[in-house]
Amino acid sequence: MKKSFIIIGLGRFGFNVAKTLGIMNCDVLAIDVKEESVTAVSKFTPHCVIADGTNLNVLRELGAASIDHAVVAIGNNLQASILTIVNLKNLGVKHITVRADVEDHKELYYLIGATEVILPEESAAVSLANQIMSDSILDYYVVADDYAMVKISVSDKFESKSLIEMNIRNAFDVNVVGIIREGANFFIPRGTDKIIPGDIVVVAGKKPNIRKFDAYLN
Repeated sequence: MKKSFIIIGLGRFGFNVAKTLGIMNCDVLAIDVKEESVTAVSKFTPHCVIADGTNLNVLRELGAASIDHAVVAIGNNLQASILTIVNLKNLGVKHITVRADVEDHKELYYLIGATEVILPEESAAVSLANQIMSDSILDYYVVADDYAMVKISVSDKFESKSLIEMNIRNAFDVNVVGIIREGANFFIPRGTDKIIPGDIVVVAGKKPNIRKFDAYLN
């Protein structure tokens, strides 16, 4: 059964979350108090409503109690975000992701019921800093405080070796979870598969260990 989502607040962040889930054919309900915001996202998901997430009765009537995952993306309106989180918690929504604009609000959101708090600008800045630090890092996704998942391009001068030969887990304590070859062909490697020059490897692990593995490949 498909997971169901409600996106509350359709500014830039909320719009892109709703759009992406809609394109992936997820079960999405997107709401905002502004008609133009709802109209814009309606191109990507059919379930859009002009509504106020700070109103408990409105959320109840929209069926929020049966939603698997809520995203509160109201942004810089602290009072509205708080009321919406409390409403969702009262309705029994188990997973509530909240967008925060300042670090000081994170702990408050967690205290009143958020299960995850995201600072979009902070996440984007960390990702950009890690990408530009190394010419070989193409994408950088922060998974947790100490962990990341990264795409690394392999140097043309790298000597082809299998994962077993490189003893990656013991030598670097990272996992190679995928290889992209010839720009398009993605596969999940086995120990006997080789990393060859020009590959793009998808690596997960602690950030310092990923940097060491990047240096080894390049």
